[in-house]
Amino acid sequence: MSRRSLEKALPAGERVLLDSTTLIAYLNGGEKASVVAEHVVDALVKSGRNPAVVSMVTVMEILVRPRRRSLAHYDHAIDFLSNFPNLEAQRIDLAVAQEAATIRALYNLSPPDALVVATGIIGQVAHLVSNDKEWATKLRPLGSRVTVCRLDDHLPW
Repeated sequence: MSRRSLEKALPAGERVLLDSTTLIAYLNGGEKASVVAEHVVDALVKSGRNPAVVSMVTVMEILVRPRRRSLAHYDHAIDFLSNFPNLEAQRIDLAVAQEAATIRALYNLSPPDALVVATGIIGQVAHLVSNDKEWATKLRPLGSRVTVCRLDDHLPW
């Protein structure tokens, strides 16, 4: 697996949903998948090749560690979320809540997972970029609405 396999899995021009595992691997570094997360964020998203959406559930999750560390780390994370090119933190509005309710009712996903997926669907993403092994199984019933691109599937780098 390689950059080529990753870029094939995320075709140019298709919007992506970045989940917490991807952004934590990117922001914290040091994980096996961090190099893949860095390529997704710094090469694919930043360039505009693959514009990205982030759920407010993900925003909340990735702000916990920086807030515990220091106000400077927290401010850095907020700056990243607010100003990174081609990255949109999408609000949870009525449309997202309705989609999340439908996903929970039909597929029994947890409330946080349903909100993340609904954010992507409303944000018209084609792919959920994650390193969570369970997402592919959880999203199988949703068929072609969103596919999972798992970071570890594109190692070694």
